Amino acid sequence: MLIPFTIGLLSTGTLISRTTAHYASKARRREEGIENDAYDEAERQSNSIISRNGGPVVAAFMVARILGCAVLSGFSVLPLIQPFPGIHPSNDDVFVSDCMAAVNVYALMLAALAFVCHYQRTWLIRHNITILISELGIYAYRNVWPLATYAKEPADRAEGWLMWAKLGTLVFTGVIIPLFIPTVYTPVDPKRPEKVPNPEQTASLFSYCTYSHITPVIRAAGKVAHLPASELPPLADYDRAQDLIKHAEPYLSPIKVRNGRHIFFGLVRCFSLEYTKAFAAMIVYPVTSFVAPLAINRLLTILQSGGKNTTGAKPWFWILLILLAPLLGTLSFQYYIIAMTRALVTTESILLQLVFDYSLRVRVKAESSEKGKSTSVSKDTTDEGSPAASKTGTSSFIGRLTNLVTIDLDNITRARDMVLLFWNTPVQIVGSAIFLYFILGWSAFVGFGLTIALLPVPGWLTSVASGVQDEKMKTTDNRTQTVTESMNALRMIKMFGWERKIQARIDGRREEELKWIWKAKVLDLLIQLVSYIIPTFTMLVTFAIATLVMEIELTAAKVFSSMILFDGMRGDMMQANFFIGAFIRGKVSIDRVNDFFKTTELLDVYGDDEEPSHEYSSNLATAADEDFLGFRNATFTWNPNASGTRANTPSSQFKLTVPGTLKFAVGRINLIVGPTGSGKTSLLMALLGEMHFAPTHPESMFSLPRRGGMALAIQESWVLNQTIRDNILFGSAYDQERYEKVIYQCALEQDLEIFDAGDQTEVGERGLTLSGGQKARLTLARAIYSRAEIVLLDDVLAALDVHTAKWIVNKCFKGDLVTGRTVLLVTHNIALTSALADLIISVSPGGVAMSHGQDLSAILASEPALQAELKHKKEAIEVDEATIDAPSEKKAEKKAGGKLILAEEIQEGNVGWKSIAFFLKALGGKHVALFFTLWIGGSLLEFIMHSFNLWFLGYWSTQYERFPAKEIPVLRYMGIYTLLNAFTIVVFTARDIWALLGQLRASRTIHQILSRSILGTTLSELTLDIGSVDEGLMQNFQILQATSLLMIVSLVSAVLFVPLFTLPGFFIAAIGMYIGSKYLKGQLSVRREMSNAKAPMLAHFNAAVSGLVTLRAYGAQDAYRAELQKRLDNYVKIARMTYDLNRWINFRVDALGAVFTASLAAYLTYGGTVSAANVGFSLNRAMEFCTMVLFVVRIYNGFQVESNSLERIVAYTEVEQEQEPAECGKPPAAWPTSGEIKVENLSARYSKTGPAVLHGLSFNIRAGERVGVVGRTGSGKSSLTLALLRCILTEGSVYFDNLNTSEINLDALRSSITIIPQIPELLSGTLRYNLDPFDEYDDATLNAALKASGLYAIQSDSGDGRLTLDSDIASGGANVSVGQRQIIALARAIIRSSKLLILDEATSAIDHDTDTIIQNTLRKELGSDVTVLTIAHRLQTIIDADKILVLDAGKIVEFATPAELLAIPGGIFKSLVDESGDKQHLYEIAGRL
Repeated sequence: MLIPFTIGLLSTGTLISRTTAHYASKARRREEGIENDAYDEAERQSNSIISRNGGPVVAAFMVARILGCAVLSGFSVLPLIQPFPGIHPSNDDVFVSDCMAAVNVYALMLAALAFVCHYQRTWLIRHNITILISELGIYAYRNVWPLATYAKEPADRAEGWLMWAKLGTLVFTGVIIPLFIPTVYTPVDPKRPEKVPNPEQTASLFSYCTYSHITPVIRAAGKVAHLPASELPPLADYDRAQDLIKHAEPYLSPIKVRNGRHIFFGLVRCFSLEYTKAFAAMIVYPVTSFVAPLAINRLLTILQSGGKNTTGAKPWFWILLILLAPLLGTLSFQYYIIAMTRALVTTESILLQLVFDYSLRVRVKAESSEKGKSTSVSKDTTDEGSPAASKTGTSSFIGRLTNLVTIDLDNITRARDMVLLFWNTPVQIVGSAIFLYFILGWSAFVGFGLTIALLPVPGWLTSVASGVQDEKMKTTDNRTQTVTESMNALRMIKMFGWERKIQARIDGRREEELKWIWKAKVLDLLIQLVSYIIPTFTMLVTFAIATLVMEIELTAAKVFSSMILFDGMRGDMMQANFFIGAFIRGKVSIDRVNDFFKTTELLDVYGDDEEPSHEYSSNLATAADEDFLGFRNATFTWNPNASGTRANTPSSQFKLTVPGTLKFAVGRINLIVGPTGSGKTSLLMALLGEMHFAPTHPESMFSLPRRGGMALAIQESWVLNQTIRDNILFGSAYDQERYEKVIYQCALEQDLEIFDAGDQTEVGERGLTLSGGQKARLTLARAIYSRAEIVLLDDVLAALDVHTAKWIVNKCFKGDLVTGRTVLLVTHNIALTSALADLIISVSPGGVAMSHGQDLSAILASEPALQAELKHKKEAIEVDEATIDAPSEKKAEKKAGGKLILAEEIQEGNVGWKSIAFFLKALGGKHVALFFTLWIGGSLLEFIMHSFNLWFLGYWSTQYERFPAKEIPVLRYMGIYTLLNAFTIVVFTARDIWALLGQLRASRTIHQILSRSILGTTLSELTLDIGSVDEGLMQNFQILQATSLLMIVSLVSAVLFVPLFTLPGFFIAAIGMYIGSKYLKGQLSVRREMSNAKAPMLAHFNAAVSGLVTLRAYGAQDAYRAELQKRLDNYVKIARMTYDLNRWINFRVDALGAVFTASLAAYLTYGGTVSAANVGFSLNRAMEFCTMVLFVVRIYNGFQVESNSLERIVAYTEVEQEQEPAECGKPPAAWPTSGEIKVENLSARYSKTGPAVLHGLSFNIRAGERVGVVGRTGSGKSSLTLALLRCILTEGSVYFDNLNTSEINLDALRSSITIIPQIPELLSGTLRYNLDPFDEYDDATLNAALKASGLYAIQSDSGDGRLTLDSDIASGGANVSVGQRQIIALARAIIRSSKLLILDEATSAIDHDTDTIIQNTLRKELGSDVTVLTIAHRLQTIIDADKILVLDAGKIVEFATPAELLAIPGGIFKSLVDESGDKQHLYEIAGRL
């Protein structure tokens, strides 16, 4: 009784010391002039005592606590004033009563002070509760426990009603009020409190532990078809991405991770508090799991003895334990989940931010899948990647990042339950062994020793599984990379008719992956089987020794309590198998993340420091050089270790050298010129710090002042999947006057009129709605609109026709928005731009950059290629604003919306039968009925055998009640029981192997169906959704089938001997299913919203990573980081709700199960006549049934959620596809024999509801003719090529070699036509692989094509930079220049030897000299019957064509020979030639034809 008094004394001392420290701190802060924090200030300004106590509800609870303590104090003082009749207390009793009265008065003081002194409220209440709980514990032990015994009586019984009044008041004040009083909201950052806090932050302890605070979400979801994310509670402020990354920074900043220990240890330190809480909860949980078998053992012992006092406690006490132990266990487990859930979601948020932040520092690498080499991304040059980067294997940089933040991040978060694996499971197994010792004697230790001896077997299998998982992830990377490349090159695949061949390649990658998936699943099955067999074998050995050696009688009490323990051990080992599998996958993934942080090459500017720094730029900190922009004795490479590598990549030893001082003209236009592939783009990248700086001189340095801002437009235009206006503004404020000037000067006015929504049109992923020229001008407009003082432009004129290029030069580069800004312009078009230049810099083929002032003659003298270029373009003519290239004055009416990609449609309700049927058919293959009959039959037989085995043990135990122990044939019973278990294991194994074969079949089938629907398929469906099919969906469906059948079998077994409980059993199951349906309605909505929230988060991440160079140049990292955090907050809000809903259902179903089992136990004990063995059997099966109810609800939800992937897959397979090849569509074997084209009334549109882009075109082209197609940007030139290939919707007729193309199979048509698109697409692999991806030609043919294409003409005969057939090409051709890509694509076209060759601006990025070589080759190398259709910006390219087709607004305006068109007064083609800088030369060529 003195324990509460002692606690009170300790409390007094603690509070006095805290109060003293508090006021001393405030006094010190006042002396130092430090202001009070925001929270103290807010509290001080709140004058109302009600508001200071959290509002009227909390204040009411506080008052109730004061009243309760006052009543308790009165009850304590009452015996001191008037002793009870018949009681004569001793001096010790009086002292104890005085102490208790003092303690209660102290508790009253604490409650009152907590109501008044808000700043110490929390500690005062905690001390109050501690005192009351200790007092309650003492009173319960003295007065309640004796009621559960046979001999004892309450110690304070003489107090009569006062004893119960004290107990009631203590329960009310010390338990009910603390459980149900709402929490006062305390913001994490007092300066940024939430207007409406998350209910979790204001929930009472009871609501927090039972998740009752999210019941309103369940109710709201039940009233609507779909609950939107906007209806969910707001994000808790301690889960905000910004605060999370601040919390993690001391442990997980990018540089700390790079230079420190493994990232795993940083995560553990970061979440040490959560893991401590989880560990504390897991101390309680295992204890509660042993209470049920103990209670059943004691209860059956009493029943066996006929109700005698054999256990020291009455039956109702053990029944109460059967009720309360699961409730306490589930509370502790839910608390564990609370801690781990927060760690789970926040880990995802933190890791995604870390990978993003680290990516902003990385020198982007592009890797080749053939050799596994990595290369720095270079536009004009190439080099071999660093060894560190090459370790990443086959996936590209962006592909690797996609896997890191999707598959790997998911694996890491799924491996969160380390506490369960490394603490709970060992404790459960050891505890079971100790418990079994008290039941079966030392035989339990023999069984336990056997378990320990056999543990290396699953351990070895686990290590093998880890290696298999690692290999599986590599094959997944391979498949993902193949799919990614196929998606990126989809246009080329369609145009070349390669669908079937690429499909075969994807299927091949998938088969490689499936082989490892099969190995992984077989190993999982083996581990699962071993985990099942070991406890079974242990049980058999333990029973054998107990009965045969120790001659222990297997009574019902011993059998069923021990069976619960053995089942628990089996469940723990099976669960450990699951956790081990998740842990292995998590370990492999976290190692991959760690490898990314530690081995990926950073930009020089970061080094090993947190903030950017550069040792060579420190020399610039002088007043004279403060604004220096340029280089001094600088050397750069794409690979820091270039000299020590031997990889066969183009220009692996490339070095950019700037001898002496190269100082750019500030406030002027600087021209950077040089041959194709010389390193012009590399010069800009070096200045930006993207290349590795390798100083060769003490004065080596480079400088790019960023104070005034910087803008960049790269050759491969990077556009955002946003509106045109958003792409131009790029986060800048909207200035209408400046904006309209930019639109005008960048020649975008007429383009905007083409779009119904004008500048509100979304450009789509990678700018799919824009032509190459439009994208180039859009990125130029972004750079010009910015107010950056320095503007870097990388060959922005290359993708523009001559008229548009002239417009840009005269209106933009000579305009007021460029005046006074420092412009560094890389270009091939010297004729148009040389007059603008205040400084000209040349880059030689060897990568040497030199400044020549304005002396163009010196450059031309040293570079014959440039001299030839200028010779044909030496006159720059002002563009007449009345020409077709001038923006139209007519303003088209705009529609309100320009959405291109709408938000993904969110499904409502449960997953549809169509999706389920699709999945079931994939599982069953050609014999669906047979598959499911055997699978379900096997499961039923297994679970029936489980129950029968248990019943047989009970039957065996009854023999000891009927016969002497020596007369019982133990060996016979033992043998039968062993055979029954062996048969069960065989059924279990056969059933799982059969199911595994079905799963593999479904994985293969669904992937094939989805990949064949590649036209309408996005990358996520072939990565995340297929991953779901391989893992989560299959696993959930298998477990759902098993748990559903086990639940039914367990219920039937439980009520077999108590038919009266059939209805209650079904009632409990019905309630569970009802609660489950409510939960499922809310959970499906939330999970679908979570999928939708994750997609834009990942899209933003991928968009940023794909434009790293541009982001860094603009200094937009912080803006993109803030946007990522915003999207993360939205995702985390929904994800937290998802896990909270799981806990909500868990607690309720566990509570239902506990009530059912306790009720059944009470009935069997007090109201039935069932034998002890059958009581034990029924209770065992009842506990199994209750567990399965929860599992069925949870797993069904998991299956429904994973089926979201199935829904998306089915939806994409139903997207309208191109016409499948048919027998009737096969052309004659010799077709085509000529390249004759006849077009009649051809119209085309991109979609059924879209506007026509071609209008009634009719023309004839004879075999062997070379036809040039010209027209301003957007006139329909590229649309014509797509229409000829039937890549868009067409009307009218196109005859190719006298066959109507609409009657020919698409693959036959497209494989007979070769097109070189404006933007060439290359695949990851060798140059040979890019030219001949299906090994159809020999090297001689390939080399001849390369020579004909002009590749060898632009590179030296020797040196490391020479492209050969064995040179590695990075994904997308990232390690070769755009010009080199076009040459390679042209060589690929020459190899195909088609009768119709279409060049869609295929030489736009090639210098004039190379273009001339190519045109000569096309004239000489192609057969006389090969028709060439050339779309080009350069009139030089098509002036010698047989005919010229002039398009305007999708219509033919002129079609004749060049000479005839030039003879038409006022003709469009004539005006184009007249405005050209080489007019005379063009007339001469046309006159010779």
